[in-house]
Amino acid sequence: MARPAGYMVSRRQTLSYSVYFLGQNISFSILSLYLVVFFTDIGIPAATVGIITLIVKIWDAINDPIFGGIVDKVRLKGGKFMPWLRIALAALPLATLALFAIPSSIPLTAKIVWACVGYMLWDMAYTICDLPIFGLVTTLTNNEEERTKIMSYARLMALAAFIVAALVIPLVRKAIPGWFACVALLCIAVVALMLPICITGRETIAPQPTADDFGLGDMVRYLGKNKYLLLFNLAIIVGSLANTGSTLGVLLARYNLGDEAKLTMISLCSIAPALLFGAFLPRLVKKFDKFHIFFAATVLSAVFGVIQYFVGYGNEIVFFIVYFIRYIPFGATLFMMFMFTPDCVEYALYRTGVNASGVAFSIQTFTAKFTTAIGTAVGAFALAAIGFIETEGATQLPGFEDKLWAVMTIIPAIGSLLAIPLLLAYKLRDKDVQVMAKANSGEISREEADVLLGGRFH
Repeated sequence: MARPAGYMVSRRQTLSYSVYFLGQNISFSILSLYLVVFFTDIGIPAATVGIITLIVKIWDAINDPIFGGIVDKVRLKGGKFMPWLRIALAALPLATLALFAIPSSIPLTAKIVWACVGYMLWDMAYTICDLPIFGLVTTLTNNEEERTKIMSYARLMALAAFIVAALVIPLVRKAIPGWFACVALLCIAVVALMLPICITGRETIAPQPTADDFGLGDMVRYLGKNKYLLLFNLAIIVGSLANTGSTLGVLLARYNLGDEAKLTMISLCSIAPALLFGAFLPRLVKKFDKFHIFFAATVLSAVFGVIQYFVGYGNEIVFFIVYFIRYIPFGATLFMMFMFTPDCVEYALYRTGVNASGVAFSIQTFTAKFTTAIGTAVGAFALAAIGFIETEGATQLPGFEDKLWAVMTIIPAIGSLLAIPLLLAYKLRDKDVQVMAKANSGEISREEADVLLGGRFH
């Protein structure tokens, strides 16, 4: 079947691009699902885990924009983004292994130092792989519909990674005691899945050059003029309180449902709705603006979170049915949350004439990791507040299960609710971005674009 008119990316490249997200997000989901549990299982107090996470994110706030500036200014052989993806092929799995190699037998201080340094190294490795893979789509095609379609496939793979991690680790941990062996098996898959795009990737659209003297002050001014990038990412960060549920899913299975292996079913009920939604997204965006879909999903996510709390977890069949329904809108937001950065890149280039896509995607990368950190830190502090007792196999105090349920349902609903006012201020729409992309690539003049946009984006 021939590609639609105006499409520029081969099916082989689309597949390679998509499965990279499966590999990358297996590593990401290992930390999202298990980092709090791993740290507490080896004896690190829950409150200390929260502090470690926040320390790493302070470093992250410095590290990501710096790397974004490096991507914009440094020219390596092979393109703007591809060389970094090849470096990440080794860096990410090695950093993941190092983080989960902490022995439980060493002194607590050594565990904390190892955890903090290891998390920082993983964070840097993830930046090296995440920022360039999202930026690459802007050099593969300038067709807005094709970008959305490619990103839809990529997000499907990213969400599938959570199911892989949730299925494999509980099963392998039963057969092979210890965290390191489980993570090592998954890291082999990470390398195999990230490899194809490193071979097939081609940057066919030359990015607009960034000025050689583009410095820190220019980065700040660029971000100041890219208000929609800041607004949307701030909404994602505020809404990331909703990540608390996935962070503590292992404990929900272990204590509320009585069997850690039930995490598999919990994960299926939380990710399957997003995968189902993703299969229909290319058709949906042909009828509806993707922002309108995202906004509606955010509102429904808050409403269903409250409903889930009152339904409870006593009846297991009802629990899983409600869990699935609650994650339909939340899964939609997970699926779509990073589809808006390319739009913001086009907006900034149209408005300022400056191409700093590396800086823009560094904000997205920071947001991706910071949202996980917020979920991890809030979850860890909440565990400390409700009297969680560390170390694997510990008996919890009476009433712990009900308190954990409130943490996993009400806090996520509050996060989605707080994101709504920020999203209302986001005015960029798909039809506007397509006009800007044509003007930026020279297909139409700036004057023609201003007329089509009604002068709304000066």
